[in-house]
Amino acid sequence: MEASLMTKNKWWVLALTSAVILATMLYGASQYSALPATMVTHWGVDNQPNGWMPKALVVYGLPLLMLGAHWLAVGTTYWASSHGKSAPRFERITVWIIPVVTVVIYVATIRYGLGQAVNIRLWAIAVVGAVFIAMGNYLPTVPAPAAHKGWIGIGYHVPWQVKNPAGALKSMRVLGYVMVAGGVLMLASLFFPPVVSVAALVLVIAAMIVVMPLSYRWTTRIDR
Repeated sequence: MEASLMTKNKWWVLALTSAVILATMLYGASQYSALPATMVTHWGVDNQPNGWMPKALVVYGLPLLMLGAHWLAVGTTYWASSHGKSAPRFERITVWIIPVVTVVIYVATIRYGLGQAVNIRLWAIAVVGAVFIAMGNYLPTVPAPAAHKGWIGIGYHVPWQVKNPAGALKSMRVLGYVMVAGGVLMLASLFFPPVVSVAALVLVIAAMIVVMPLSYRWTTRIDR
């Protein structure tokens, strides 16, 4: 009964977050007549536009695209939870990431299309940095998997057998520290020229890649 109730609550949360994503269309639709026929959808690090789309695809297609990504991300997380130990706090963070990102990016795009001054770099880096900090903060709360599983926590799959649950927890902690530090670094980069933000993002991604071989060592080596 308790497991069934938890599953039902998860799908209610998915429905709520999906509604938040789709609700952004109301703002776009209310401004539709004032928007240009072709809208900017991508900017360089110097805040200069370098990508455009028809406004119908922006106003209605962008939320639908984000909704698909949301269902994929949440579905993967729920599937991983059902095949191992659940991590409720990390799941709650995961399920709200794409809805929040959608609202911020969508509103910024519409406002830019209306000719209002929008610092795209500020909002983009702020969102990415905040996501890194939020996810990194909760990764250490993900429980260790069973020894025969190939999952390190929720949604983080490795192509080798996990033999050391303690090592798996260590991997999640280190990855969490890297993501939090990376998020703080990206937020700090906003006080410097745009190239610093690019360098910070590259550094964070490189650090996360480095954690992978370390995870192999920690999760496959059995402590004696």
